[in-house]
Formats: sequence, C-alpha cells, structure tokens
Amino acid sequence: MRILLCEDQEVFRLGLRVVLEAEPDMAVVAETEHLPGALSAAADVPVQVVVARQGLVEGATLPLLRDLCHRGTSVLVLAERREDPGAELVEVLRAGVRGYLPRRSCAARLVEAVRALSRHEAAIDSSATSQLVRYLADPAAPAQVPERVLDRLTDRQRDVAELVAQGLSNEEIARRLFLSLATVKSHLTASMRRLGVRSRTQLAILVNRDRSPAL
Repeated sequence: MRILLCEDQEVFRLGLRVVLEAEPDMAVVAETEHLPGALSAAADVPVQVVVARQGLVEGATLPLLRDLCHRGTSVLVLAERREDPGAELVEVLRAGVRGYLPRRSCAARLVEAVRALSRHEAAIDSSATSQLVRYLADPAAPAQVPERVLDRLTDRQRDVAELVAQGLSNEEIARRLFLSLATVKSHLTASMRRLGVRSRTQLAILVNRDRSPAL
C-alpha cells in the first residue's frame, strides 16, 4: 500500500510514518504539509491512500480535496476535537472522503482504517457516525452530548493534563511530548485556569474523575 501523509506538525507526521511503515505491506511514499502539496505529490507519485489532518482539508481547500478524491485516491481524515463535528463531517463526505477517524486514535485503528480504504471500503469511526446521525436529524441544532471536563481543553493542554494525572513531573512531561519546560508550564497554567483549579493535585483529581466511567 502506497501512502501519502498530509500533516503540518513534524513530530506527528513522523509518528504516522513510524506506525504505518512498521507494517510489512505499507510504505509512506510522500509527505506534505498542505493539501495543494498533496495534490501535486499524488500526481507525481501514484498513491492509494492519503492520510490528512482535518484542519488542512477544510474551507478553501475543499475543492482540492474533492479533486483528489475524484482521481480515485482514498483519503483518511484525522479529525480534531470539535464541539459539534457534524457539519464538517458532512462536508468532507460530500467531497468524496471515505475515511474519518479521531486524530487521537490508537495505532491499530489507524492501520485498520488504511487497510480498509486500500480495499475501497469505508472507515468511519463509530463516534463520528453517531454525530452525523444527530446532525442529519436536525442540522440546525447542535448534538446534545454530555460535556466532559477535558473537552474544554485544547489537544495539547489535554495531553499535559492527562500526564499530570498520571503523576509525571513537568520535566518528564516535556521529554514525553518533545516540548520545552516553559511550554509545558504554559499549557499547565492555561489548563488549570480554564478548569478552575489551583493545584496539580486538583487538576489530577478532576482529570481522573472525568476519565472514569459513570456508575
């Protein structure tokens, strides 16, 4: 399977390559940081599946996404956290996308989705399907889902908060996420302010409670 990565964050792009090329029948043959580059690369180097971050295939780039899909290339969109993703999901599906997963999906799920797309099958995450059904039932009304504490944070703030909840120090978090110590402290401060807590302990309790299943 020949795969093209469309991802503008270098560390995340490297992670995708490592996961996919660990499979004996998969090869990342091109990388790009934007959709126009993906379209150009796909014309030069035949690919079966394009894996792209959602933020790179929205708005003004939708016509390019439609062009890419109409060339017979399967596209897997890695979705970012959104309050109500129904409208965005409808847009990419109308453009021809058949793969849609949360960006935080596990490696096995990513590989499974790429395999499905290479067989010309759909690979839509079940949570996205539920959101789509709710949106189509009443596109004017946001889907009513219980808000989780961590949903108030950005992806990176959430990453830091979850590692705090695991008991890691700022230095350990910086090494784990490949961030500077100052950046970790900035994310931590912003997370605590947004969640209304005053200490790491309170933050950890809140995160662990949020991740626990309701009784």
